[in-house]
Amino acid sequence: MKTVVLVCGLAVLVMMSAFQLLTTRYETRLLVIRLQELQVQRDELERDWGQLLLEQGTWSTHSRIEDLARSKLNMTIPNVKQLRRIRS
Repeated sequence: MKTVVLVCGLAVLVMMSAFQLLTTRYETRLLVIRLQELQVQRDELERDWGQLLLEQGTWSTHSRIEDLARSKLNMTIPNVKQLRRIRS
Protein backbone atom coordinates (compact mmCIF):
# COMPACT_ATOMS: atom_id res chain seq x y z
CA MET A 1 0.00 0.00 0.00
CA LYS A 2 2.81 2.42 0.87
CA THR A 3 4.51 1.63 -2.41
CA VAL A 4 1.40 2.51 -4.43
CA VAL A 5 0.98 5.81 -2.58
CA LEU A 6 4.67 6.59 -3.02
CA VAL A 7 4.54 5.82 -6.76
CA CYS A 8 1.37 7.90 -7.19
CA GLY A 9 2.94 10.76 -5.25
CA LEU A 10 6.08 10.64 -7.36
CA ALA A 11 4.00 10.48 -10.54
CA VAL A 12 2.11 13.61 -9.49
CA LEU A 13 5.37 15.38 -8.71
CA VAL A 14 6.83 14.38 -12.08
CA MET A 15 3.70 15.67 -13.85
CA MET A 16 3.86 18.96 -11.93
CA SER A 17 7.54 19.31 -12.78
CA ALA A 18 6.83 18.64 -16.47
CA PHE A 19 4.02 21.20 -16.48
CA GLN A 20 6.30 23.77 -14.82
CA LEU A 21 8.96 23.07 -17.45
CA LEU A 22 6.47 23.68 -20.27
CA THR A 23 5.26 26.88 -18.64
CA THR A 24 8.80 28.14 -18.16
CA ARG A 25 9.77 27.40 -21.76
CA TYR A 26 6.66 29.19 -23.04
CA GLU A 27 7.39 32.26 -20.90
CA THR A 28 11.01 32.22 -22.05
CA ARG A 29 9.93 32.21 -25.69
CA LEU A 30 7.60 35.14 -25.06
CA LEU A 31 10.41 37.05 -23.35
CA VAL A 32 12.85 36.35 -26.20
CA ILE A 33 10.28 37.62 -28.72
CA ARG A 34 9.74 40.76 -26.62
CA LEU A 35 13.50 41.27 -26.36
CA GLN A 36 13.87 41.09 -30.13
CA GLU A 37 11.05 43.60 -30.59
CA LEU A 38 12.70 45.98 -28.14
CA GLN A 39 16.06 45.60 -29.87
CA VAL A 40 14.48 46.53 -33.21
CA GLN A 41 12.83 49.53 -31.56
CA ARG A 42 16.17 50.53 -29.99
CA ASP A 43 17.89 50.35 -33.38
CA GLU A 44 15.19 52.54 -34.95
CA LEU A 45 15.48 55.08 -32.13
CA GLU A 46 19.27 55.20 -32.46
CA ARG A 47 18.93 55.79 -36.21
CA ASP A 48 16.39 58.58 -35.60
CA TRP A 49 18.68 60.10 -32.95
CA GLY A 50 21.57 60.16 -35.41
CA GLN A 51 19.40 61.87 -38.01
CA LEU A 52 18.25 64.45 -35.46
CA LEU A 53 21.85 65.20 -34.49
CA LEU A 54 22.73 65.77 -38.15
CA GLU A 55 19.70 68.00 -38.60
CA GLN A 56 20.55 69.97 -35.47
CA GLY A 57 24.06 70.52 -36.77
CA THR A 58 22.66 71.78 -40.06
CA TRP A 59 20.14 74.15 -38.50
CA SER A 60 22.56 75.59 -35.96
CA THR A 61 25.45 76.57 -38.21
CA HIS A 62 26.69 80.13 -37.75
CA SER A 63 26.05 81.08 -41.37
CA ARG A 64 22.43 79.90 -41.18
CA ILE A 65 21.81 81.81 -37.95
CA GLU A 66 23.39 84.93 -39.42
CA ASP A 67 21.28 84.63 -42.59
CA LEU A 68 18.10 84.29 -40.51
CA ALA A 69 19.06 87.25 -38.34
CA ARG A 70 19.61 89.39 -41.43
CA SER A 71 16.54 88.29 -43.39
CA LYS A 72 13.87 87.79 -40.74
CA LEU A 73 14.98 90.09 -37.93
CA ASN A 74 16.57 92.82 -40.08
CA MET A 75 19.70 92.67 -37.95
CA THR A 76 23.01 94.06 -39.16
CA ILE A 77 26.53 94.21 -37.82
CA PRO A 78 26.99 97.58 -36.11
CA ASN A 79 29.62 99.96 -37.43
CA VAL A 80 32.44 101.28 -35.26
CA LYS A 81 30.56 104.48 -34.31
CA GLN A 82 27.67 102.47 -32.89
CA LEU A 83 29.86 100.37 -30.58
CA ARG A 84 30.13 101.26 -26.91
CA ARG A 85 32.43 99.70 -24.38
CA ILE A 86 31.10 99.19 -20.88
CA ARG A 87 33.48 98.68 -18.02
CA SER A 88 32.50 96.76 -14.96
